[in-house]
Amino acid sequence: MNRNELFERLTRLERNVNQLTEDMIELKDLAVELVEDNVALQVENENLKRLMDKTEQATDNNQERNHSKNIKMPSPSKDNLAMLYREGFHICKGELFGKHRYGEDCLLCLNVLSD
Repeated sequence: MNRNELFERLTRLERNVNQLTEDMIELKDLAVELVEDNVALQVENENLKRLMDKTEQATDNNQERNHSKNIKMPSPSKDNLAMLYREGFHICKGELFGKHRYGEDCLLCLNVLSD
């Protein structure tokens, strides 16, 4: 192997290493962004679960008070749940709560809204 071939191979190798480094940096940045989004969604999900629990407790208390009067008061929390459902999130109880519906209707969520 002469000097020119050696120099060309080294230059090519350097370009490949530089490209790999750039790719690695892009992938690292993307991974950081995905982790940050995931953490934000987990926090939002926990907040929504707490809000839903509070809403259910308040609804149960209202229903107990209104049961004797046979009056059913509209719940502002239902409006919030309906808004979340329209935005594409599950509002049904269980492990699906807060996850994306990807445009598909969910009978359990619709049941929550109809109650």
